[in-house]
Amino acid sequence: MKLNRKALAVSGIAFVIFLGIAISIRLTGYFLFDAQLSNRMSKQVPADYVSWFTQLGSGVGAVTVTLLLTAISYYLWRDRVGSIWYLSTFLAVAVLNQVAKAIFVRDRPSLNELVGGVGYSFPSGHSSMAFAVYGGFLILSWRFLNRAGKIILGTFLSLLILAMGSSRIILNVHYFSDVVGGFCFAAFILCLSYAFISSRRKQKETGHHVIN
Repeated sequence: MKLNRKALAVSGIAFVIFLGIAISIRLTGYFLFDAQLSNRMSKQVPADYVSWFTQLGSGVGAVTVTLLLTAISYYLWRDRVGSIWYLSTFLAVAVLNQVAKAIFVRDRPSLNELVGGVGYSFPSGHSSMAFAVYGGFLILSWRFLNRAGKIILGTFLSLLILAMGSSRIILNVHYFSDVVGGFCFAAFILCLSYAFISSRRKQKETGHHVIN
């Protein structure tokens, strides 16, 4: 089986960053300017202004969007291998994120049950889910988009991921490093798994067209 080297390289970079943050948290409780930045961001924007962003990364919201995008990818592009990978990776990130939280046992800056701010803090589950759902869909759809489509969808989904991650800091239920760690955690799983199925997608790709 031929592996996608670019995907492997990105997964390696994401893992190194995640590991660096995790070690720093284990040794000192924080990562670089973690507490200062998180405290400042939580005071800059009213919490109710960003709370709806966080709902997109919640359990129900993330599952709903993932199932919808999986259906779209299958019926629009007939990408069976890619659709299965996308859904499976989402489930893997969801489960393994809880395992990671249990390992690192980091307390949150504050608790807020109304926005899912309960349990342990690192890595951020909402940030991991956001990256898995929207970053995963970007990977899934990339080969079917023309240049304009890649720019538009890539920009939109990137901003959405960043907004959802930032909302967790602004709501003061996560530290900055929780969010970055969540992004890297999901990126590692996404890219590592994609490295193994990329060649299989190419073998199965027949009759697909690029969206103009």
